[in-house]
Amino acid sequence: METASIFLTTHEAIQAIVADFRQYDPQIILFSNILPLMTDGRIHLKRESGRNGAWINRQGKPAMKWLNGPELVAYMCDAITQTRWHPQLLATVCARVFQTRASPETDTETENLGVCLETNMENFNCRQCGSCCRFLEYRNEVTPDDVAQWRAAGRKDILKWVDEIRLKNHTLSFRTWVNPITGEQTQGCPFLREGSQSGRWICRIHDVKPAICRQFPLSRKHAVMSGCRGFKKEA
Repeated sequence: METASIFLTTHEAIQAIVADFRQYDPQIILFSNILPLMTDGRIHLKRESGRNGAWINRQGKPAMKWLNGPELVAYMCDAITQTRWHPQLLATVCARVFQTRASPETDTETENLGVCLETNMENFNCRQCGSCCRFLEYRNEVTPDDVAQWRAAGRKDILKWVDEIRLKNHTLSFRTWVNPITGEQTQGCPFLREGSQSGRWICRIHDVKPAICRQFPLSRKHAVMSGCRGFKKEA
């Protein structure tokens, strides 16, 4: 089977790394591996067993700074955006972040520099376990394109569960799924129901579900870390 891969420009790769950092608890071992690479060895992380954070150790400065979980994630996201990337460094960091093979590439059509990532998705098969629908945080990820699709299709049954956040006449973002009666976000997706077969779940808006749902999982790592069973062999 041919190995599938995707090309990301430098900007897209940086965005993907930041998104990866923000959707999980602090990946302290990963952070401690890549931060010295990104800073030419000037900054290191020192972990403490059993604690959800790390010490920042800067070269030439004896004092260390402790960052807890959310602070550490924010620090790493900021470090990613400030790094002076060159193609090989970007490929090396992407390989470690996404747990796959990566190589520096140039897009033949646009001549943009970037990185080519193997997706490792060849053996993925959705088991309808519902983990992504029930346990992942996606409530602020609905896009204007999703809403435009529902409006064009006349799907008022979906739109009534979407809250449009506006400032004056400008739409800032959308939130799902918001109970049209109480105005509160629901505990789960209102369009998900348990199937007749035990352990299987059915999406009742599968043909027009949000892009965040259609794209899941973005990578094998994302599937494994979010509890998806798509790479497990069924008994």
